Amino acid sequence: MPTFWSNKCLVFFLIFCFAVIGCEREEEETQPVEPTPIQQLETFSMQHREAGVLKWTLVGEASEMQRHRVIVQNPKVQIYEEGQVSMTLTSKTGQYFNVGKKKDNLYLNGEVVGVNENGTLYTEELQWQNKDGTLYSPTEVKIVRGDSTWYGAEMVANPDLETVKMSKNRFTLYAKDEEIND
Repeated sequence: MPTFWSNKCLVFFLIFCFAVIGCEREEEETQPVEPTPIQQLETFSMQHREAGVLKWTLVGEASEMQRHRVIVQNPKVQIYEEGQVSMTLTSKTGQYFNVGKKKDNLYLNGEVVGVNENGTLYTEELQWQNKDGTLYSPTEVKIVRGDSTWYGAEMVANPDLETVKMSKNRFTLYAKDEEIND
């Protein structure tokens, strides 16, 4: 009789051990799950207006709508001032948030290029801060006007590039490319 109970206890103990080991393996193998898109679109476009005035447009090749944001592939953004396109921006990816402090702001990442009549802007990360009407980049920025080149970081600028503030400045400027006020 003691063998019957000892065998039964041994079997129970082995089952318990395999169950615990199996649970630990499942926990180790699970990885953080990316948020599941609510909707995926092949093409995407939107406009932002304030008091009926067009402020910006966003067009992308593909998008994923997640909880409070839209992630756009190969976005093209046009920022408007006084009814005219002030700057056209392109990048590899972009994000638009529809709630909170980031509401109506645009975030562009990867080979960001901004073009207007006053020059061309290059950076890896750029934010359009809608409420302030400014562009911001925490990373290095290159602005080209004709043959003149300006490098800096932590850029804050208006979309027509008439007012630009940066730190860590390096530049090569030519009078023919810059307006000089006497």
